[in-house]
Amino acid sequence: MGAGKRKNGFYLWTVRLLVIMLVFGQFGVYGGNRAHAASVQGGVLSSSNDSQFVLYVQEGKLKSNMNQVQLRWQRSENIPTSTLPSFKSQLIVGETNDISQVSFGKYHSTYTGEVKHAFVVEFNKLWEEYHQVDFVNGDWLFSETDPIGNVTPINVYNTQVEPLSLVINAETGQVVDLVSNINPYYHSSEENYSFIPETVEVEEPTVPIEIPTGLVAKVSDGSVELSWDKSNKATAYEVEVNGTLKGQSYINTWVDNSLNSNSVYDYRVRAVNSFGASEWSDTYSVKTLLSKPSLNVIPVARKNTIQWSPIGDADFYKLQIDEDEPIQLNNTNSYDHTDLVPGSNHSYKIKAFSSDNESLWSDTYSQLTVSDYESGLRIMEAKSNQIKVSWQAVSGATGYELEIDGKLVSVSGTSYTKTGLTPDSQHTFRVRTKNKLEVGSWSNSVLGLTQLATPVLKTNSFSSKDAQLFWQLIKGASYYEIEMDGSIVGRSIDPTYIVEGLNPGESHKYRIRALSDTNDSAWTGIISQVTQPDVVTGFNVTASTNKSITLKWNAVKGATAYDLEVDGVTISVSGTSYIKSNLLPDTDHVFRIRSKNAAGVSSWSEQVLGLTKLVTPILKGNQTNASITLTWVAVPGATSYEIEADGNIVGITDEHLFVHSGLVAGSAHKYRIRAISGSNLSDWTTLLNVKTLK
Repeated sequence: MGAGKRKNGFYLWTVRLLVIMLVFGQFGVYGGNRAHAASVQGGVLSSSNDSQFVLYVQEGKLKSNMNQVQLRWQRSENIPTSTLPSFKSQLIVGETNDISQVSFGKYHSTYTGEVKHAFVVEFNKLWEEYHQVDFVNGDWLFSETDPIGNVTPINVYNTQVEPLSLVINAETGQVVDLVSNINPYYHSSEENYSFIPETVEVEEPTVPIEIPTGLVAKVSDGSVELSWDKSNKATAYEVEVNGTLKGQSYINTWVDNSLNSNSVYDYRVRAVNSFGASEWSDTYSVKTLLSKPSLNVIPVARKNTIQWSPIGDADFYKLQIDEDEPIQLNNTNSYDHTDLVPGSNHSYKIKAFSSDNESLWSDTYSQLTVSDYESGLRIMEAKSNQIKVSWQAVSGATGYELEIDGKLVSVSGTSYTKTGLTPDSQHTFRVRTKNKLEVGSWSNSVLGLTQLATPVLKTNSFSSKDAQLFWQLIKGASYYEIEMDGSIVGRSIDPTYIVEGLNPGESHKYRIRALSDTNDSAWTGIISQVTQPDVVTGFNVTASTNKSITLKWNAVKGATAYDLEVDGVTISVSGTSYIKSNLLPDTDHVFRIRSKNAAGVSSWSEQVLGLTKLVTPILKGNQTNASITLTWVAVPGATSYEIEADGNIVGITDEHLFVHSGLVAGSAHKYRIRAISGSNLSDWTTLLNVKTLK
């Protein structure tokens, strides 16, 4: 049936409701299928004709039969296609006070399937929250706008869209569907629904004449659940307990809680509607049960002691163990279940009895037994400040108690590491199993000894052929063992050791440990130490100019750099050559060098002297047809000048000119000169080409 047909059904129901209102003057009539929350603050909103299903408000809560109804509906769905929304979700919340009308009947939809017994509840408004995600042209688009254009969250009113209905499964009290154009599936006609309302039986209004019958009860030690057959034309039932009216029920069930145990209660029920009440039913007497015992089990090795609190008026008890035939126990509140197998599971429950009554069975109590002795405790690992112990797992144990030097520690696994201990100290361990309150016997004790304290190793090198190791004294240690490059190289009773006979610039790895006659420490971490490098050889001046001096030397094995001293100033050099620049001409300079690495420095080399050259003269030439005259500026410090013509020395002069005569007219010549001062020279000038005149 489509939405339009359902609308016509609602119209028909409204006409019939108006007829009933004119006759009775109010809502709440048995079998009525309409209600308005503004008029009905409590009571029946709607029911089936046979009152098998009733929607009512009790103590401010909406209920379907005894099921509380939460007016909340949510539907979310992922749609794996790019042509439709990738995701949409809708949340609807209603309030009881906003209910406008209710119908009962059979409901069916694509979403819910068939709901044989349903209440369709229309609202003046519903709160809506809507989300939709679309994947368009490679982008995600998020929207909170519902199908009719509302930006949610928002209250949607019936003036905007009709209907606004929630569908309630009358059998469970669950909201199962939303009937409205704000439902995207019904708005787009992707899904459909139908509703066939139950026909209202309009009868002449009268007071109920059927007295409730068939009273039965489910009884416990503190409550009674009373039920009875339905009465014709009843909209509710009143319940009387021990002569006092206790309350009203809209269905044929009443639950009476907080009763005294082992007590008699007299119940009567009558049917009521808006016009009066039936006669009271016959009195139905109920006696509550004895109080249900509370069971506890105190386990020890191979035995479980079952205990329970005494129950007033009880004459004896029956204890059931492992589903076997119950054991009758008189005038006692405990029982010892003995000779149990370690790791076995046992269940217990107990029931109290008097001469004319009994209790419910207690809750079942399950208990695992554990062994009375645990073996396999051993020391797994000992360090200077901790000891790790382990033991064998025991079937049925839920945990273990470990005693360390007289103090207990609860452990869930089968190993434990005790930390914070003193080096070279002895400790006692023992363990026992446990299961809830049950404990087994103690294992044999084992002794654990922490290691000696681990030394803190430091190293140094005082020469190119030795390495010194040193550390702090370790309490309890008799001597120390030294390892170099993986091999033991010596022992020492003192906290120092010198490794001799090493090669310059070599790196070695060292570690040590402390020992006594009965104990030892852990090895220290490995420390690398390099010996000092050897003295630099081959150090000399290889070139000089009037502004710089070039030095070179041989590479030293194991050296990472060199200290070069220039005229008393030390600079660090990484390679095997160095040019000292920005010097003055004809000046002496003193150099020495040493190698270095992480261990230190070598001895200084012998001093090397360096002398910068004189300034190179600037040569000029003037010519005639038979001679060429050379001139230059005087060089500071020069005592003479040496002249070379066409590759041959042609003269030495202390003047600042030289005349080369007897030349052939038109002949070409090449000249250069250099300045001289004792053993020092300048560089030769650049060749000067001069040609005599013709």
